[in-house]
Amino acid sequence: RDGCSRTTCSYGNPVETRCCSIFNSCELRKVADFVGIPNTTPPYKPIRLPVVLDEPFYDRDYNLCIDCRRCLVACNDVRGVGCLEIKVTDGRMWVGTIAPTLIESGCKFCSACVEVCPTGALMDRTLDVSRKKETQVPCKAACPAGIDVPRYVQLVGLGKYGEATAVVREKLPFPGILGRACFSPCETACRRKHLDDPLSIRSLKRIAADNDTGLWRQLSKQLPPSGHRVAIIGAGPAGLTAAYYLAKKGHAATVFEALPAAGGMVRYGIPSYRVPVHIIDEEVAEVEKLGVEFRFNTRVESIDALMQQGFESVFIGIGAQGGDKLGIPGDDLPNVVDSPTFLSASAQGKVGTPESDIMVGKRVAVIGGGNVATDNSRSSRRLGGEQVDMVYRRTRDEMPARDEEVQGCIEEGVNLRFLTAPKKIELNAGGSSRLTVTYAQMELGEPDASGRRRPVEIAGSEFREDVDLVIAAIGQHAQTFDGFGVQTGKGGCIQVREDSMLTSRPGIFAGGDVVLGPASLIEAVAQGRKAAAAMDAFLGGDGDIEEKLLPEDWDTDPHIGREDGFNQKKRFHPIFIANDQRNNWNEVELGFDAATAQAEALRCLKCNLAANLEGMVLPPEAWLEFSAEAVAAITEESGVFQLLDADKNVLTIKGVENLRRGLTEQIGRNEAAKHFIFEEAPMYTQRESQFMQAYLQQYGKMPGGGSDELDDLF
Repeated sequence: RDGCSRTTCSYGNPVETRCCSIFNSCELRKVADFVGIPNTTPPYKPIRLPVVLDEPFYDRDYNLCIDCRRCLVACNDVRGVGCLEIKVTDGRMWVGTIAPTLIESGCKFCSACVEVCPTGALMDRTLDVSRKKETQVPCKAACPAGIDVPRYVQLVGLGKYGEATAVVREKLPFPGILGRACFSPCETACRRKHLDDPLSIRSLKRIAADNDTGLWRQLSKQLPPSGHRVAIIGAGPAGLTAAYYLAKKGHAATVFEALPAAGGMVRYGIPSYRVPVHIIDEEVAEVEKLGVEFRFNTRVESIDALMQQGFESVFIGIGAQGGDKLGIPGDDLPNVVDSPTFLSASAQGKVGTPESDIMVGKRVAVIGGGNVATDNSRSSRRLGGEQVDMVYRRTRDEMPARDEEVQGCIEEGVNLRFLTAPKKIELNAGGSSRLTVTYAQMELGEPDASGRRRPVEIAGSEFREDVDLVIAAIGQHAQTFDGFGVQTGKGGCIQVREDSMLTSRPGIFAGGDVVLGPASLIEAVAQGRKAAAAMDAFLGGDGDIEEKLLPEDWDTDPHIGREDGFNQKKRFHPIFIANDQRNNWNEVELGFDAATAQAEALRCLKCNLAANLEGMVLPPEAWLEFSAEAVAAITEESGVFQLLDADKNVLTIKGVENLRRGLTEQIGRNEAAKHFIFEEAPMYTQRESQFMQAYLQQYGKMPGGGSDELDDLF
């Protein structure tokens, strides 16, 4: 954080006598401020006790411990883990682990001990203290849709698939699709990664969805017809999500889709060996059951035309369907195609037919190193490509594709060609329909804007190869129409207000890849949710699309008990079909069986339990109502006062020679001030400086929004 560095002090106090990681915001400090510290109190003299910094998650500074033993009670009595005990050294009693390390002591890293510590003696280094509420349950915070991840993970651990699916469906209508194709930011954020490996959260969502009992239907509600009509352009994940929630709010939603079926890039951009068509159909059917009307094979290029049909609000969710060209000579030749074109033709069964003019042949070159490139490569193998080369200009370490997707390519016989880039494409000189690609070998230079090392061509390294098909999988862009009448920005993406997804045109909203550029399913779903809420409000509704789909409160028993070996359980991986069975479009990843899913779910550290602990009982705040009567009753001694607004945010910190006079001068001058606190201080300028430094340390700015001059001063 900005503010106090905790390393230097204008008063010359040693760091070890005055600072800790949560200086000015810990419970002990608040108690001391309330009780008051007499001037006769002798200075603190550290005795240089051990500081433990080499354990997973937690740092322990015994110099800051006040021997309250809350951690002992939290671990042994509240949680029932029992990895702490009272120890005696040189006649001094202190709290330590029952074995030399937390791992050996059986710690489950639930963070209850840290949560109840009243000082900075116990700190979780993986959490940002200034953003504790956001980072304490990082998997949930990382989910763009805000799914209560720990809740459904732990329900899977209990074998309660219906309840787990209900939790997921509280935030989105596609648990089966996202259980297969989500890029899983929750897994990247999972705190267990600091111990060994993160949980396989996506696979746990999948097994819940695949074994759903329909429990969520009991509390799912749809409002009566509102009389309002809304149009959704595009039946992709963003558009379908918006339609789903708008229909639940009683609005008549009509979805216009240029292609023959709903799903967008889920159906036409993700191969069915990853997301089977029947899963898409089943979850789209739930949208249709709400009365949503679909008009397929219908391209919309004018918003005005829709408004003339009586639609009152429109959501644009047409994705990023345009494929980026290679930007080299010959990239417009026959059988040189972009990724969206190839994958869409593949999904519709058109490859190798006159409808698409795309012929796979025997040898395919896929240019790119991302997840889309792996989809094209593995699809090409299934369509008859005997030799498929995935050509990438950097090394495997720089590939943006997920490791499991790259491994899938290797297992299915795709050749990975690194440090290679195409320079031009020509028709084969022999007069056949084949293509000749001229490549150059590359080496890595200095990092570019992406942070990855820039590929640089090696002089004289060119070579030529004959192929039948070249697929450019290097990027995608949005393709909007002038008839939309909305403002666009970089890459043709529609510009929107982040809080509502409202475009530059009143009543017209947008979301998904047409706003983000090529992004992810979960981000598109999240934007569809946000837009639906804003559109409902625009149409006169309350804008509230939140749902509670469990019939009773979920049990949050704080007692988790001791479990030998819990902190050494390695991650379980889902089951895949054998390599020799991957010559068709059957699903490759089969997920978990019930026993494995339960074992994996029970690896959860249950970070949510620490977040749900009752807050500490703090001393009452010392502020007074900022009124003439209250000010008239205070002392006329010198000191420092602070003015606060109605929400107790500090507006002003000021040292004055006469407290009553200084505060009286503020009455009527600062209309936002509703409360005040004061402290007598003979050295009031010095005390003002101390308050300022403490405020800066905690908030990183000056009171009331900051002043550049004062920020520089402090």
